[in-house]
Amino acid sequence: MLSQNLATWVSLLACLPATIGFNNDRIEKSLERHGGHGHKQCGTDSSHVYQTKFPGVTWDDDHWLLSTTTLNQGHYESRGSIANGYLGINVASVGPFFELDVPVDGDVISGWPLFSRRQTFATIAGFWDYQPTTNGSNFPWLYQYGGESVISGVPHWSGLVLDLGDGDYLDATVDNKTITDFRSTFDYKSGVLSWSYTWTPMCNKGSFHIKYRLFAHKLHVNQALVDMEITPSQETQATVVNVIDGYAAVRTDFVESGQDDGALFSAVRPWGISNVTAYIYTNLTASAGVDLSSRALVYDKPYIHTNASSIAQAVNVKFCAGETVRVTKFVGAASSDAFPNPQQTAKQAMSAAMGAGYMKSLKSHVEEWASILLDGSVDSFVDPATGKLPDDEHILNSQIISVTNTYYLLQNTVGKNAIKAVSGAPVNVDSISVGGLTSDSYAGLVFWDADVWMQPGLVASHPEAAQRVTNYRTEKYPQALENIKTAFTSSKNQTSFSPSAAIYSWTSGRFGNCTATGPCWDYEYHLNGDIGLSLMYQWIASGDTQTFREQHFPVYDSIATMYSNIVQRNGSFWTLTNMTDPDEYANHIDAGGFTMPLISETLSYANSFRKQFGLEQNETWTEIAENVLVVRENGVTLEYTTMNGTTVVKQADVVLDTYPLVYDNNYTSQDSLNDLDYVSSFCFF
Repeated sequence: MLSQNLATWVSLLACLPATIGFNNDRIEKSLERHGGHGHKQCGTDSSHVYQTKFPGVTWDDDHWLLSTTTLNQGHYESRGSIANGYLGINVASVGPFFELDVPVDGDVISGWPLFSRRQTFATIAGFWDYQPTTNGSNFPWLYQYGGESVISGVPHWSGLVLDLGDGDYLDATVDNKTITDFRSTFDYKSGVLSWSYTWTPMCNKGSFHIKYRLFAHKLHVNQALVDMEITPSQETQATVVNVIDGYAAVRTDFVESGQDDGALFSAVRPWGISNVTAYIYTNLTASAGVDLSSRALVYDKPYIHTNASSIAQAVNVKFCAGETVRVTKFVGAASSDAFPNPQQTAKQAMSAAMGAGYMKSLKSHVEEWASILLDGSVDSFVDPATGKLPDDEHILNSQIISVTNTYYLLQNTVGKNAIKAVSGAPVNVDSISVGGLTSDSYAGLVFWDADVWMQPGLVASHPEAAQRVTNYRTEKYPQALENIKTAFTSSKNQTSFSPSAAIYSWTSGRFGNCTATGPCWDYEYHLNGDIGLSLMYQWIASGDTQTFREQHFPVYDSIATMYSNIVQRNGSFWTLTNMTDPDEYANHIDAGGFTMPLISETLSYANSFRKQFGLEQNETWTEIAENVLVVRENGVTLEYTTMNGTTVVKQADVVLDTYPLVYDNNYTSQDSLNDLDYVSSFCFF
């Protein structure tokens, strides 16, 4: 069974495309698309542009461009998100601005566990806080033993506002009646988000053709750039305002802000963490018509939200009719989680980007993306006979998703070149939260989503990037060992544990300890086996036995030890009581239909690994693995012992025995199909 399952993974990995070198044509076209005024403007010629089912939304399959001509302001689902694995930011639908949600039926509140106002967000990897409680939890009574660690924001750094004076300005709240020829495009081959439109304010100052481009540098992960082009229809004067908006720095304490050799900076630290600070530095370069010597702080503007960490700096601009003015914003950012002197690191990163300039920065950025997200590293649904996608909505959606899913996972990881560029600083060790680096949804916590739903696909196509997930679990292993000591808070308070047993918390931030949102006990014990699977997948994909043996096997073995400690004999079987399976409508049940097979597989694999590494096998583990309690009635696997035909199921549960578990201990392919047919008839998934 074990060798068969491993062989399945190896055969799948063998089907992956081989590494492909730089695609120079791809890079040149990216530079043409985003070089801006004064550079060759093409790179978008395509005979394969498809209309999606969404009004105004098209997909260019040649260049991986997802574009919309529909402006939908103030709604989170219409915003763009840019990240590079270290920095992340979410921006308004009309440009690179901070934005508050507009109420829909009175609702502007995000979900569990924060229940906070929806708005754009920016952060740095690992920037978790410590706070006494959150608005939602799983086991609130656990707060008596300690608080939570959720993601903190940093000041929103990408804003460039055109201010004409007299209350006329271009930001996220601009009247959409003044916007024409709107187009926003996410370029997934380049890692660039762009906007193009004409703004005609109601002030008799003519119209302005606007272009914005935004990217977080994929190679130099402390850097980001915002490029703005303005072409006026008539002569006029205005200011362009470099905005750092502190309203996005949620759950932080202000440290300092100011000007530094012409640059603008702001610094915050996460709540409850006195030894961690994040710095944001920004500075501008500009074309003729922009007086950079006029830099001056501005206050009391409606586009600068009131917050101690907000700061803005304006420069004067003189416009001539038909002549394009260009302003480029260079951003440097760092926190002391990864860099011992974050202020110096952020300032130097900003200065280095300015020294390279926009085009060189863009080039090294798109080259890095080309080396990571290879053209052949995603599925293609193109008909080889026609060279086109079939005229089928589902196939078009699958094509778009095959690119965008991979991209969004990769933009939340740091590649080996980028790690080398920061001299090995720990920038790829924080796993991937539910919303990545561009959202505080689910409090920016790490769930099983990373280990089960993100890592397996990513590790098969991009094993180096996927190390971010296993790096995090390995780094939290000492805390997982400590978590065993908290069993006294649970129904396992009389259980005797081996010193090598380890247990992970359901949610995890800075510390990985047991919390009210992330209980370790009497809840979703399957997380631990999920982590074990991810460690195994990393080994299979990389072939790095030394790393597995030295770093990952101890974690895996400790998880197996914990499982062997918490199960109880029930006649001739072994069961686990007072638990929750992946179906979260069924809490405090016994013998979960996914967790029990997962325990069996974990113990079997652990013994197999012990044998391979010349260690003594545990006979009790073998006995448990062969006799876990899995209840079946009328040809269907029950989620738990007391499940009946009226049970409402929230999400996939026993079907996970087939994937990701590949469980086949007295479980046939027909059993798997029966379970799928039964559950799919009423499960929400």
